[in-house]
Amino acid sequence: MKRRILLAVLSVLLVVSTLLAPVSALAASKKKSVPIMQVTVDGARVRKGPSSDYDVIVSVKNGAKLFYLGKGKDSFYKVRTDHGVVGYMYKGFLKSYGACYKSQVYYASKKVKVYKKASTHSSRKTTLSKGQHVIVYQVKGSWAYIKTLGGKGGYVKKSALKKAK
Repeated sequence: MKRRILLAVLSVLLVVSTLLAPVSALAASKKKSVPIMQVTVDGARVRKGPSSDYDVIVSVKNGAKLFYLGKGKDSFYKVRTDHGVVGYMYKGFLKSYGACYKSQVYYASKKVKVYKKASTHSSRKTTLSKGQHVIVYQVKGSWAYIKTLGGKGGYVKKSALKKAK
């Protein structure tokens, strides 16, 4: 008798999980992810367009992390630096590093102090410059726990952050 009940319960669970699986997959696919790329050479150039014929906007150090925005023409990727500069970089200078959800990407609307704890009485860890892009991992009341693309983490006032587009 106990065995029949156990089999019946397991059968119901199997049917329910099979029916819900497509719904879960659909919900997960609606969250857009943003790949993070790492620069593999020193002085890699971010350009105004997708070829070496375009002007250089900024040079980036080896090891820097960039948000991948899409493929450009030929061998170039469209990227965004941690300071919000959007341009194109030769894909041979980049390797995959990780990813985050698009909903986690914010930028500092002004110069922002980063604290060790969610309190202005806590010690400061660093300062974000205006326009610097960060990843928000958690929100607690009026505070957000963030990490820079360089890996520094801490708490900032959420009101000082704006959602990246």
